[in-house]
Amino acid sequence: MDNIFTALVRRRTTGVVMEFVLWCIVCFAALLSLIALAMGAGNFVWILLLLTAAGLGVIMAFRLKEVALLYSVCVFNAILFLIHYLVFSVSYGGGPQTAFSIVLFILTFLLSLAVVACAFVQFFSRVNMGTVLTILEICNVALIMIMQILMYAAQYVGEDEYYNINTYHRSWMNAKGYWIGTTAFWLILVLIAVFYAYCFWGPVSDRADKLYVSNGGNRGGGGTYAGFRPGMRGVTGAYAGRTIYLDGRTLTIGSSETVNVYIPDPQVSRTHCAIRFNSQTGYYEILDQSTNGVYLGNGARLYQGRYTAVQSGTTVFIASHQFVLL
Repeated sequence: MDNIFTALVRRRTTGVVMEFVLWCIVCFAALLSLIALAMGAGNFVWILLLLTAAGLGVIMAFRLKEVALLYSVCVFNAILFLIHYLVFSVSYGGGPQTAFSIVLFILTFLLSLAVVACAFVQFFSRVNMGTVLTILEICNVALIMIMQILMYAAQYVGEDEYYNINTYHRSWMNAKGYWIGTTAFWLILVLIAVFYAYCFWGPVSDRADKLYVSNGGNRGGGGTYAGFRPGMRGVTGAYAGRTIYLDGRTLTIGSSETVNVYIPDPQVSRTHCAIRFNSQTGYYEILDQSTNGVYLGNGARLYQGRYTAVQSGTTVFIASHQFVLL
């Protein structure tokens, strides 16, 4: 199974290095949460934070990008809502709130709901909302940070001013392990926004993969069916067991780091071939741009320099790497 360590050894690209750095930050946040938990006499907030960081670290270690993105916003936003609800109600002793604090809390809650809803649309439908989702998540992080900075500053004002921070809340903020846990909290908060930006705008991945699986149907030789998602599945080689979807793009394959599917093999040209799906005909089209050629499962070599139409289910060989078109 592909993981962050084998990927780092096999192909030390900018994206893989970024993934590894983010994974290390998650592990460090988990360690800080554990320290805060030990110092804070089992505060349930640090328990939730530790479990969240540990779960995210395991998912990222196996490079399950889509699962990590969905898990991070859903689980972390649920924890955020719980923490902020307690801060704005329970720890205030039920005292009156200012209009500003109430509006800020409602905005944060609504923005969190929007992020979670867009995440489900992105990963469980054919709609691509990567850009919108990333912008919403960055705004959500910024708003949460503003709210928490105001909360922290409020401990220095009077009992009944601004956010009505009471003595209980002050003692909580001065408790052992509080700032260590808060550091872990902010690390994960910022990391999620950076992870989204790197995945949809940056070097980690330029794919818009989904988590849903299409059902069966007639996929080739004269048309497509609703729900079919063109792509290819690795059988042997670096991508064995992995599915790569086209999502409306022309997928480039080669040994250069600028292509969509990077294959570190001396027999693979820098831009070896390109694959696209023609929704009008229901066929895949492969453009051979290589020196050593692209071969089908029956041993036939594709014509070089022009697109060749092939059906779904066709086996394609690129050097020693075997793929099956979905």
